[in-house]
Parts: sequence; C-alpha cells; structure tokens
Amino acid sequence: MAVTLSTVSCGSHGIFAFASSSSSASPTSTKTTNVGKFAFVTNFNDAKVSTLTRNTTTGALKRVGTIAAGAVKGPHGLAIAPSNAFLYVANVGDDNIYQFAVSLTNGALTPLSPASISNGVGSGPEQLAMSVNGAFLFATGSGKGTITAYTVNTSTGQLTANGSLGGFNTPFGIALHPTLSILYVSDAVTGLIWPLTVGSNGSLSKNLPGVHSSDGTADAPGFIAIDSTGASLFVADKRLAEVSTFSIDSTTGALTAAFTFQNGSVNDSPIGIGIGTNTSVEYLFTANQGAPGLGVAGSVSSFVATGTTLTSPPTQASPYNGPLGLAVDPLNLFVYAADSGDGTVSQSIIKGTCGSALCAGPKIATENPVNKNSAPYGIVLSH
Repeated sequence: MAVTLSTVSCGSHGIFAFASSSSSASPTSTKTTNVGKFAFVTNFNDAKVSTLTRNTTTGALKRVGTIAAGAVKGPHGLAIAPSNAFLYVANVGDDNIYQFAVSLTNGALTPLSPASISNGVGSGPEQLAMSVNGAFLFATGSGKGTITAYTVNTSTGQLTANGSLGGFNTPFGIALHPTLSILYVSDAVTGLIWPLTVGSNGSLSKNLPGVHSSDGTADAPGFIAIDSTGASLFVADKRLAEVSTFSIDSTTGALTAAFTFQNGSVNDSPIGIGIGTNTSVEYLFTANQGAPGLGVAGSVSSFVATGTTLTSPPTQASPYNGPLGLAVDPLNLFVYAADSGDGTVSQSIIKGTCGSALCAGPKIATENPVNKNSAPYGIVLSH
C-alpha cells in the first residue's frame, strides 16, 4: 500500500474511501495525461524516497531524484493525498511519519515543517491508508500492536495525532472500504483481519470481530485489497503461497471467510496485492518474493476475480527479484512492483504483446547511481 496503489472509481465512494499503497479499489478509467503521472518508492536500507515520472501511454518510468526519510532500515509504506500535493512515509526504524510537499510539475519532494510527526516511541509504524477526501490518515504500528489515526490539514498537509487503538498483535496491512466507514487491518501473527469502525472525526473503534482465513494455517496475512464494489476482500499470506478471500457485509462491513487460492509455487511468498479492471475484466495481482535458493524466481501473479472467486492457477510475469510493494496503474494498463532484491521497480503489462494476461516488462533502478542494495519496499502512484 502498502504495500499496493488504490485506484479510485469516477463514482462516489464516500468520504472514507481508501487512497494509499496497501490495497486497491478498481476504477472505471478515463484516459488523461496526468493520471498516475508520478511514482514514489521507499528504499528501506538507505532511508530514501525515490520520485519517478511515468509515461502514461507506455508505462515507462524515469527517475527524478531521491530524498531522505528518517532512519536507515526504516521506510516502509506510503500514502499520497488525493490532491497529489502531499506524500506521507512510515518509518519503522525511528517511529515517525514523514510528510512531504509534492511538486505537481515533476513530483519532486520537499519536507514540510516539521518534517515528521512521532507515531509513538516503539510503535514501529509500517503501513498507511488515507481517506479519499484527504482528511484522515491511519498507520499500523507493529511494535506496540496499535493503529494510530491522524487528522490532515488539507491545505498545508500537516498531520495531527488523533488517538491510537490497541489490542492487536502485529498489525500490518491496512485498507479502507470504498463506501462504508470501515478500516480493515491484517494481523501478521494471529492471522486475523480486523474491521474497525471509523468515526466522523476519524477516530477508531473495534465494534466487529476479527476473522481468520478459512485456511487455519494462514497466520501471516500481508497487504489487503478490496474490490471496487466493496463486496470482497483479498489478502496474501506472507508465508504460504496462497490468497485468502472474504465476503463483506454490505451494511455492517463485517467479514466472512470464503475461499483460499494457490498462488503459483508452494515456495513462493506473496506480500503486495492490488486490483485493476481491464476491458471489463477484474484482475487481482500479487507480488511474489520467490525463493532463489530453491530456484523459484520472484514474480507478479494475475488472477481473474469474480466476487470472492479467483481463476487459479494465475498467470505469472517473471523473473523479478524479491518484489514486495505493488501498485496498479490507475488506467489499468500496467502493474509495478518494488523489487527489494536488486534496487529496482519492475513494470508488468496487462494483456501485453506476449499474448498472456500479464507480460513481464522493463525494470528501472530507483536510485542514481544505481544501488542494488537500496531494498525498495513500498510503492504508490499519484492519482
């Protein structure tokens, strides 16, 4: 969002609709030259955030520059304001949320003043989600098992803490329902997916039960994706090569565990996840780390999604090198993954010239000079 890009439909999704890198609601896209113009990537090892411009016709990326975002071995998830004017980065290494102004000309980042806000000592913020109106931001805190809410000054971009909700083990993935005031959080140790109620002021409460995957061994859920209708939730397990699906109650937002689907090799490790619709077909995508020692290359999987049902086995684009975060092009033509193993971002093409549902495309280094050890983690595209 994670980390995946949320792609928001042209219709109304309510004030709490998700707008971050951890999940996705698929759009009905209208081609414009500015949609998805910029990509932003966190580099975990050297604590830099990279800006890249994107050719919205070819999908090609071009580096703009990098900027520091706190402690090394820290930057994880990102979220971008609906206006594209502000970017937020969670740093698990120093417990801060970093806030930047975004140049709408070239995507260059400038720290706000102050440049960061503490998420709480030892909280370990990892992933972020933002409401579609830009008024609220939410952060998972794996260190203390908390979800922290922030209000956002939509004019200046400044964050103000708005309380934390505890009682989780290791919260990780995070996504907002497209129409209901419900925030979903995956717990990467208990395996539970928690629906949280979002108040009118952005405060959080735990009114609904956490629900486990129908696979009792799926205890390491990663990023979350929700379909465009808000009827189905998908999560990839970070240890098992499978995707778990849940149906969502249209009134309350409560979850019911549905099916699980094999995701390629049993030695694969899917984390990033996202949804996009191309020529009226809805696809679910996962970023799979692979297992180099076992001869399994990293890849991006493409499932056809119908409700909580996925067409399995998926089509896979590879080889990639340890992809983590994943973002779907708002125009539903391309999928991008942060390749942690070689310091790059990979581009996959939906229904490309290879004749498959997903074709492997070019890669670009996130830094110049090239740093193969920068360990890209999260990725988000502008709206």
